[in-house]
Amino acid sequence: MAGVGRQVQSGGRRTVKVSVLHEKGNLIARAVALISNELHHIRTITERWTVAQRWTLLLTRLLRRWPGGKWLPGLPGDAALLLSG
Repeated sequence: MAGVGRQVQSGGRRTVKVSVLHEKGNLIARAVALISNELHHIRTITERWTVAQRWTLLLTRLLRRWPGGKWLPGLPGDAALLLSG
């Protein structure tokens, strides 16, 4: 897959803008947007959590099918907002 990317920095925040040169570029762009929105949602809720708690949440969400739907230890109580459904 070919693409062109550039980094934009404004107000201390870095953003990567990518133009995908692929026949299914629209589908890929939608998938990337959904992933980005999900990560932003997680970041908003977990801004006061430790780095270890954030990684535990992310791994629990990604791998929850394999440990039988159980949560990894070390998650705060408000993780239920992100793990329900």
